[in-house]
Amino acid sequence: MTSNSLEDVAIRVAAALGEDECVLIGGLAVGAHGYVRATTDVDFVVRDLDAASKRLREQGLPVERFRGGFTCLRGMLGDVRFDVLPPLVPIRWDRAITVSLGEGATIRVVDLEGLIRLKLKAGGPKDLMDIAALVLRHPEHQERAQELAVAYRIRDKLDIWLRDPRLKAELADARSEETERRRRREPPIPPTLARRAKKKVDRNRK
Repeated sequence: MTSNSLEDVAIRVAAALGEDECVLIGGLAVGAHGYVRATTDVDFVVRDLDAASKRLREQGLPVERFRGGFTCLRGMLGDVRFDVLPPLVPIRWDRAITVSLGEGATIRVVDLEGLIRLKLKAGGPKDLMDIAALVLRHPEHQERAQELAVAYRIRDKLDIWLRDPRLKAELADARSEETERRRRREPPIPPTLARRAKKKVDRNRK
């Protein structure tokens, strides 16, 4: 079994899917928007799931089709799982951001509102924590996030996370570290979208 970085897997899968046909979502997208946390897999949304399955197989990345609440594709690259989803919420493809991963590599990431919509659709504790962290990092999106949460009937749960003192303290510590590095004029940290977790994410409160 080969060990791969999550970013390497994301780059490989995105190249197979086609740059204009997919956007990165999930934990790596959360990191791209400013809240870097542990995650174990790589997730994408594509325009066309059948076309994505064909492209992946042609590029030597076999996938299985899973059917549950929705249909998705799942595969492994070395020891990293990747999932490819259909657009479960409205996606503004033209608003995707391009993130540099170093050495000339870039990847397209779903825009922040699209990511918030996807997380609200999922609705789990970790998803709500992610939304709260992103909104606290980007307060100009708080009102919109709360409006969307009302539509999903989880506004009260989101507000609990927005008030969570541990999450606020974690974000404050991260901001302090960033400020201190700038003050010392230290070289930037190599690009990373997530901390690798061997078994589970480091915070998954219920």
